[in-house]
Amino acid sequence: MGALYGDLEEGVLANLLQYLALSQADGLLSLRHPTRVKGDVYLERGRVVHVCAGARTDLPALAELMTWRQGRFSFRSGVSAPRRTLGDSVERLLLQAAQALDDGGGEVACVDEDAVLNTTTSPDDGRAAVSLTALHVWRRVDGHSSVRQLAEASGLPLGDVISGASELVRSGLAVTDDVRLVDPTFVGAMTQEAVDILGPVAEVFVEDALYELGIDDGPFDAKALDELVTTVATQFRRSEWQTDFLRRVERLRRDYGLSA
Repeated sequence: MGALYGDLEEGVLANLLQYLALSQADGLLSLRHPTRVKGDVYLERGRVVHVCAGARTDLPALAELMTWRQGRFSFRSGVSAPRRTLGDSVERLLLQAAQALDDGGGEVACVDEDAVLNTTTSPDDGRAAVSLTALHVWRRVDGHSSVRQLAEASGLPLGDVISGASELVRSGLAVTDDVRLVDPTFVGAMTQEAVDILGPVAEVFVEDALYELGIDDGPFDAKALDELVTTVATQFRRSEWQTDFLRRVERLRRDYGLSA
């Protein structure tokens, strides 16, 4: 089976998984959401063997991915799963994920590890009663740190902070900021494309660009992506190399849901 890619809409994921199951597909189905972390679904002979989406894995991760109504998907054949934690048929997993959504009132979580929160009101005004974990998270919300960064700063497990942040959003004490974050794996994929054109020296060009722009190893604001790509592209001495690089990056941006 060749590569597949397209836009995410309601019902697309379920139909796509059923198609891959019928095709006995082996490979990786990647999903990219404009404001959430990526989701990965690994298949072997048409069966889902592992799912991950941020801090969640397997059935909770699949249930989360089924709530996505926008973004991009791509499927690459021949990609092996990092581990095998599932073995049920696609039909059974879809039923289980749908049941998990029903039991959770139609939602698994409101936020993921790359979400950025802004507070709307204080728990002290009596409008909402939240757990101690949610209150701890609320006190650290600053409008620019991601949930993952809040977890690192607080020393709490990432899963607990995600749950607390989701509770804040559901209770109306916080909202997710309209910030698109670039997954660090995008930089790795972009670097590989540059290396394919220029050779190993391209890794130095990307590292220098990241340092110059102050981008670390974690997710970063998509607003900085254009400048990063331009900074790297200027290192290509021949116009045809630069054109090839920009074309490849644009394809990656579509795969990651980062197109302008």
